[in-house]
Amino acid sequence: MNFAKSLILAAALALCGASQAAVLVGSTGSNAVTDYGSAGMAAFNLDLEDLSSTRLVFRLEDGDLLGPLGLNAIVANLSGNALSRFNIGLEGISFAHAGSVTPTFGSLGSVNSDASSVSIGFDTPEWAEFHFGNPLADTGAADWLLSTAGLRAGDTFAITADVPEPSSMALMALCLSGLLVMRRKQRG
Repeated sequence: MNFAKSLILAAALALCGASQAAVLVGSTGSNAVTDYGSAGMAAFNLDLEDLSSTRLVFRLEDGDLLGPLGLNAIVANLSGNALSRFNIGLEGISFAHAGSVTPTFGSLGSVNSDASSVSIGFDTPEWAEFHFGNPLADTGAADWLLSTAGLRAGDTFAITADVPEPSSMALMALCLSGLLVMRRKQRG
């Protein structure tokens, strides 16, 4: 075997043995998920075909443990419904640092986060998509960071993404207004 072929074979073996990233090992829910992770980065697209909850499970690799793990996602709203709120919860890992949330057409209201959850509110509903972190490497935007302290290669963590159901909020408002009307009738 000549030197060039040996060099190509060695490079291919090195790439095969390289750490892959926080590997998406499964997801539950009816929404489509595409994994775009790389070493030190958990990245995915979440296509909201409906507004049901989606749970993603990742397995850590050696390359993910060198520092905080980056997290970013593109959340596409394919449901046809106005997206006014979006929640993200973590299991088995925690947030180390907050990053950006960038709506495409809506306007961002509030982003509330703690070590294990984020609640995103839109002042103007998002009908298309929003970026969680910096999946498109935009100037001025930042990835969310996850703490890998105390974790080892092979450990798993989960991200749950969910949209508080607008119909249940509307139903609660309708019930409350109905109770108020009944109460007024009883007084009068």
